[in-house]
Amino acid sequence: MEIRMLAQPDDVTCGPTSLHAVYDFLGLHLDLEDVIRGVDYLEEGGTLGVYLGLDALRRGFEAFLYSYNLKIFDPSWATLRRPALIDKLEAQLRYKKGKRFTENSRAYQRFLRQGGHLCFDDLTPALLHHYLDQNLPILTGLSATYLYNTRREYTNHLNRSVYDDLRGEPMGHFVVLCAIRGNRVVVADPYKENPISHDHYYEVDLHRLIRAILLGIVTYDANLLVIAPAD
Repeated sequence: MEIRMLAQPDDVTCGPTSLHAVYDFLGLHLDLEDVIRGVDYLEEGGTLGVYLGLDALRRGFEAFLYSYNLKIFDPSWATLRRPALIDKLEAQLRYKKGKRFTENSRAYQRFLRQGGHLCFDDLTPALLHHYLDQNLPILTGLSATYLYNTRREYTNHLNRSVYDDLRGEPMGHFVVLCAIRGNRVVVADPYKENPISHDHYYEVDLHRLIRAILLGIVTYDANLLVIAPAD
């Protein structure tokens, strides 16, 4: 797939920049700044995969969100239908607190109410093939720290990430998956200075990518977002 990836303006806009690339591929041509302004953000900076899904729903697309975040979703909920999932998320808030947790839960409820599809299929090469073989790019939230194999990071007052193995924390990131070639995945990355290629495009080992996605749970990522034209 020919994914036209632009450079993220700062270290907290990888999500909307990746979303912009997916929109462009699907034929919705917008200014990057318009997409950045349209997406919801966390108070401390950055965004969530579910916020990107909500933006896609607002623009008339279908959105399929695969979450592997056990902080939010119990494995026993995998067979529940949309109304029951909304109720479970609400009931859980009676027992679990925290700003980030509440923001996530409320966003998932909005996503479900607005027609988003929440999926719990195992993260396997076959699942990635299912969409990539249909010429649908996959936007994913993952652990940049693991994917890049770098020191942990912290964000300074200029919204720039600083590598520091002592003060740093694992960092989340959004990229777009374009294709699978054997045991390699083609990635379009909004962070052009990434240490893998110092370019927007590179290939990574398929199984390392899957581990990076699952380890995104540390930063409330660990998700796949597939956006498709509505029927």
